[in-house]
Order: sequence, then C-alpha cells, then structure tokens
Amino acid sequence: MTVELGVELVDFVEDTDGIRARLRHRDGTEHTVHAKYLIGADGSKSHVRKALGVGFDGRTYAEDWLIVDAKLDSSSLDHIEFLCDPRRPAPHMPAPGGRQRWEFMLHPGESAEEMERPEKVRELLSPWGSPDDMEVERTAVYRFHARTVERFQKGRVFLAGDAAHITPPFAGQGLVAGLRDAMNLCWKLAWVLRGHAGPGVLESYDQERRPHAKAMIDLARLLGRIIMPTSRAQALATGVLMRGLRLIPPARSYLEELKIKPQNQFDRGLFVERRRRGLRRPSAQPKTQLTRGAMFPQGWIQRGSDGCWSDDALGDGLTLVGFGIDPEEHLGQTAAALSAVGGTCIQLCHRGQRIHRREGDHVWEDISGAFVPGTAPVGWAAVVRPDRTILHDGPVTEAARLVRETLAVLGAEDSDSGRSKEIGPRAAASRASAATEVHR
Repeated sequence: MTVELGVELVDFVEDTDGIRARLRHRDGTEHTVHAKYLIGADGSKSHVRKALGVGFDGRTYAEDWLIVDAKLDSSSLDHIEFLCDPRRPAPHMPAPGGRQRWEFMLHPGESAEEMERPEKVRELLSPWGSPDDMEVERTAVYRFHARTVERFQKGRVFLAGDAAHITPPFAGQGLVAGLRDAMNLCWKLAWVLRGHAGPGVLESYDQERRPHAKAMIDLARLLGRIIMPTSRAQALATGVLMRGLRLIPPARSYLEELKIKPQNQFDRGLFVERRRRGLRRPSAQPKTQLTRGAMFPQGWIQRGSDGCWSDDALGDGLTLVGFGIDPEEHLGQTAAALSAVGGTCIQLCHRGQRIHRREGDHVWEDISGAFVPGTAPVGWAAVVRPDRTILHDGPVTEAARLVRETLAVLGAEDSDSGRSKEIGPRAAASRASAATEVHR
C-alpha cells in the first residue's frame, strides 16, 4: 500500500470493474488511478459525497460555540462537567497531556473575532483559576451540525467519518463514530478483495452503520437540549431532575456510565439471523448473553504467565470461540475451510478449569469472569467477526455447522456467473493482489 500526502481528488468515474480516479499533486501534475473501490473519508464538506449526489439530511444549529484548549501545570480533572447556565452554557472536559477543553456558547451578536481575543478568553476561563497558570493552545469558533447521508454506499464508492455523518459534540462520539465506520467497512473490503467473501457483504456496511450513526446523533441532540437551557426555570428543573436521579443507584449508574448511549448492535446486517420471534427456543438450548449482530464482550484473559485483553487474543480474522470446550475438536473437515479464510479457534476456560482443558497457544483462561459462565455456559461457541461483532453462535458440538453457515453468509461468489464458488488458498491468492484506493 502506498500513502500519498498532498494529493487532491479531481474527479472519478465508475466502470464495470472498478473506479477510475483522477488525482492532482501539489506540483500540478495529474495521473489516473484504477481501483476496485473508493472510500470518501474527506470530511464534512466531502467532495466525494457531493460527486455521488447523495442527500445529507439533518439540520445546522443556529448557535456558534467557542472552543478553548489549554494546558495546565497541574490538571486533576478526571470527569466531564456541563455548566447548564442559561446565561452561557459551557461543557468542560479533560484532554490528553495535562490539557483541558472548554466550549462556550456565543450569544446573538457576538462575533468570532470578539470571542477569540485573549482578554475575552481570560475572562471566560477565570472561574476555573488564574489564566496565568493556563497556556491557551487553541481557540476556534464553530457551528454544530447534525446530519447523516441517505446512504453510506453507492456502487463501488463508500462514505465514512464526517463525510457520512456529523454530530454535535455533547455525546463525545464524533471521532468514535468514524472509527466504527472504519472497523466495520475495512475488513469487509479486505475479505472481498482476497476472495474470502462475496461483494454482497459490502451492502451490510450501510445496513449496520447508518442506523447506529443516526441514533448517536439523536442522543447528542437530546443531551444538547439538556445542557443548553433557555431559561432559569428550565435550568432549575433540569438540575433538580438530575440530582434526584443520582440518588437512585440504578439511575446514577445509567447516567454516569453513559448507558443511555445506543449499543453498537445491529437489527440487520452480516450475521446469521436467529429464528423468528414467537417461535419457542428449543429446550436443549441454554440461555446466553450473546446476541448476534452485537459486540463480543471484552475481558482480561491469561495464557500461562501472559495476560491480555480478549480483543488481542482474537486477532484480526474470523474467530471461532469455544466456551470451556475447544471448538476445534468438533470441526472435522470444516477446519480446512475455516483456515482457508484465515479463521482461527480459541478455547476460553473458566478460571481454574481442568476438565476439557486442552494444551496449546489457543487456550486462554478467563481471569475476569467476563465469559464463562458470565456470557455463555460451558459447551457453547460463537463465531466472531474481525470487528468483534458476533456473527453466529450455538452448541460447540455443532461447530462444523456454525462454520458452514458462517461461510454461506459470507458467500464468496464467482463475479461472472454469480454462482457460489469454493473458497480456497488459490482463490484467495488470486484476489489478494487487488488494490483499494482510499481518498482522504
């Protein structure tokens, strides 16, 4: 992969087998790149989005806000606070490297030039200490937006980050939403290019990410209404309500740990759907905390004297996880098919487990108790996608079926005939040379 900085996307056109993009370098020279796919991650004023002609629905808020980033000699702030003062609402939060950030809402008639003056910034910061002890590193006035594109994909072109959605900052999820886009999309593109999955899996990017991004924006708008009261009466009512909720332990946990935040869980997408609602669960099927289309939990696990977070043990591929029992024992001939797409197996044992415990680098002990039996009972298995989404689950004794159904969902197909084709190392190698052009 080659990274080129200072390159402008002039235009692009989609043909039968890819994207032809015309690029312009700093010195004015131009050249054309042919790629299988193109990702527009070029910010809120995305040229790629405008060229696609997709709608960017939502609204722009009338309020302007002043951001102040300052470095303090001693910074002990370990939480985010919202000053719900109708005279001038102001979120205040810690930042890396001993820094803190303030955001002040501008009043009608106040200009950016006026608010960014050093004397005005000193006045605004004075309630938090002497401005002489603060090194102001950045000031900027910006306006909030809450918008989502009508579709994250059009043909072979994808939108990600601010090019696909922009959100008010009150939920602190703007950058995180862009990272979720990348995690969701990039592994799917890689698998399609390697021949591990069919192009149809790329349609799940819009199915999975757009509803969640919109839900996050709706949450940010709700929080904005709470912390931006328009009158003293509204500010008083909000304060009384929040103090009352903090006296109720479940409500306090719900607020302080931001459990109000929409879960990164999909109703539709790239996973094996469960049986329709209303059908009885087979009596032999135990209850688990696993939900297909939801995130696989994370916990601290250990192998010998080595410990790590479970995300690190799962690696970058498809993972078949056995709870208490090694799933590899029940794969049979499907082990080769799983390995062909870069899949691996791991066994998660409960702490101190001896029975059914295998030997090997793929065996881990659940030190934190997050998995066995906290998430699933001994004898259960789950197929986890590279982005840590649960794709399938079921009894570990049926691991071969889980793998077969997983590969069917991934559905690598012959692009010429549309028929399913065998997935193997040769097919993977032939497609691994395909390239993706990413425009930033």
